[in-house]
Amino acid sequence: MGPRIETTRLLLRPPEMRDAPDIARYAGDYDIARMTMLIPHPYPVPAAEMWVLMRRAGWNNSASRHLVVQTRESEGGEMCGMAGIFRRTPESEWEIGYWIAKPFWGRGLATEAGQALIDYARDELAAPVITAGHYDDNPASGRVLEKLGFRYTGEACEQFCLGRLARANCLDMRMELAAA
Repeated sequence: MGPRIETTRLLLRPPEMRDAPDIARYAGDYDIARMTMLIPHPYPVPAAEMWVLMRRAGWNNSASRHLVVQTRESEGGEMCGMAGIFRRTPESEWEIGYWIAKPFWGRGLATEAGQALIDYARDELAAPVITAGHYDDNPASGRVLEKLGFRYTGEACEQFCLGRLARANCLDMRMELAAA
């Protein structure tokens, strides 16, 4: 039903119903939800279950690939975040997004998951370009994207953030995959 991508320390795989409690607990943390566009705070388990069902039902017909980021068995086999590659519209470029749960911050897992998405975009989607963005009050995400090879476009826009229930300034980034 979707890719299973293995890296040195991580497994990226499609979400399953058993992931819903961890998704709700980790993503629903205000410090995570406020840095994403579509994650509510709080995030009740039934909402996470519905999200998993919608992702699984639409996998083959959607330009959206959302994957659980899990440490490999040798690293404990725990869910530690989510990562995805998607198109906002059929005409738009592929975009990546991710979040890592607070207990796993500072270990380089966002960079490792991001590189897996870049490789997937290049090798499986033949994407010539991918985009990303981050809220301007989340410089750590900007540093991760820069490490991966993204560059700021100089464009910014206000995006509604469900976790904040407010608009926030988002900085746009881009990567040419042929040059990566």
